[in-house]
Amino acid sequence: AEEPSRCFYISDSELKFLQANVPRPKPKSGKDEGKDGSGKPGVLGMPLSVALHPSLWAIFFAHIAFNYGVYYLTNWSPTYYSDVLGLKPEEAKYHLMAPYIMSLITTCLSPMLVKAVGKLGWDLLTMRRVFTAAGFISAGVAMAPVYQLRGYNPWISTMLFSAANVFYGLTPNGFKANYLEITEQYIGVVSGYGNTLGTVASWAGPQFVAFLLQRFESWDNVMLSLAIMNVMASVNYIRSASVKPVEKLVESKKAEAKKVD
Repeated sequence: AEEPSRCFYISDSELKFLQANVPRPKPKSGKDEGKDGSGKPGVLGMPLSVALHPSLWAIFFAHIAFNYGVYYLTNWSPTYYSDVLGLKPEEAKYHLMAPYIMSLITTCLSPMLVKAVGKLGWDLLTMRRVFTAAGFISAGVAMAPVYQLRGYNPWISTMLFSAANVFYGLTPNGFKANYLEITEQYIGVVSGYGNTLGTVASWAGPQFVAFLLQRFESWDNVMLSLAIMNVMASVNYIRSASVKPVEKLVESKKAEAKKVD
């Protein structure tokens, strides 16, 4: 439906909630559309000041780190179980299934977890930061010692990979949900940028893992790269994330600059 009131299955209570809490889009004047404050064309559909805002790139960098870690687990786990742990495909099948089963369970339980955390009285920005940072850092901690424990029962490695997948499953409650808050005017464009950067990371991540293995011949460096990426994404997100629309932050900054002048 073009608008909630035309949706045939929306309830009266849902419609009232949306009308009370979601601002209606402002009519476009035509002269300002797709331009920044200087009147120059915007960058690929939005002003340059919005496109380069740190709060936007906090989400993008988190998306890149997420796809790097998740696609490592997807693309390189079979190789790890074969080359490092020496398991045949028929022996490794349950080990390879376990992380995704745990991830599915995490996804199903996420709404209840978000509701429980909401009862703690945290504001929205704190919740976004906690889910993002806790998920990334915990996933990095889980994977960092995996190669050092290769001599033990393979299920030790599987438990750590499964834990990492569970923790990665927490992060969408942080940075991915933030996509819906970071802009009001450029939702489609921002989501497109984020998904494109994430897709690039999905391709480049496994290639980088191959480079590390060829160059250093050590899985420790691979695990370390995952942990470092997660920590960097967490620190950057905590430092720069916002739940206020970026275009409003830009306008507010310009207004403050004018007052100073």
